[in-house]
Amino acid sequence: MINKDLVKFRFQKSINTYDNSAVIQKEMAFSLIEKILNTCGDSFDKVFEFGAGTGFLSKNILNRIKFKEYYANDIIEESEFCIKNIINDVKFLAGDIEKIELDEKFNLVLSNAVMQWITDTDELLLKIRKNLAQEGWFAFTTFGEQNYKEIKETTGVALDYLKAETLKEKCSRDFEIVYFEENLQTLYFDTPLDVLKHIKYSGTNGIKTLNWTVSKLKKFEEYYKECFGAGSKVSLTYNPIYVILKAL
Repeated sequence: MINKDLVKFRFQKSINTYDNSAVIQKEMAFSLIEKILNTCGDSFDKVFEFGAGTGFLSKNILNRIKFKEYYANDIIEESEFCIKNIINDVKFLAGDIEKIELDEKFNLVLSNAVMQWITDTDELLLKIRKNLAQEGWFAFTTFGEQNYKEIKETTGVALDYLKAETLKEKCSRDFEIVYFEENLQTLYFDTPLDVLKHIKYSGTNGIKTLNWTVSKLKKFEEYYKECFGAGSKVSLTYNPIYVILKAL
């Protein structure tokens, strides 16, 4: 079970380091907007972004998509200041997207690198479907089961990422799947400790607290280098998934 309090705490701690560390998430935000423009168009009356964070999507949207009203949400309240610095008349809804009430009908709902933190994907998909206008769009990115596979093997700790086929099946119940893409990207670091710092500074370690001791850290480093060394570097795998859905 995902500990939402821990997720919130970790993202609050990393809000000042996220933009520089979350390089894959930044690329995903840019790519998602490209796919929306190519698939859904460039003009929407009401747009709702959940898990807005520091504003990767908001920055891209402001420059490239026309809208009349922009709503945004995040589990951490501090996100409101980040988004209002980008879109000053944004209507911000703080809280867990799975718990907050949505009273509007939106033409476009979108999120970047958030769905992997959702406890009940089926319920959230149904909730979003109910809050989409006729022929509205839901566009999002998430991560597949190979994401952070090195961390899972070395520590035994990982999110319960959905398999791509499972995610497709869930999405197909209430939406037309217009676009679905999965790929792998690899980052390289000088040491296993740099991998841990990267994860910490991007706030994506909100699973559980690992009680590191000197001996545990040493074993982690040795195993990681042995299994995931790439020349003088070590690797970390990301498994992005891009999805665009249309309301049936």
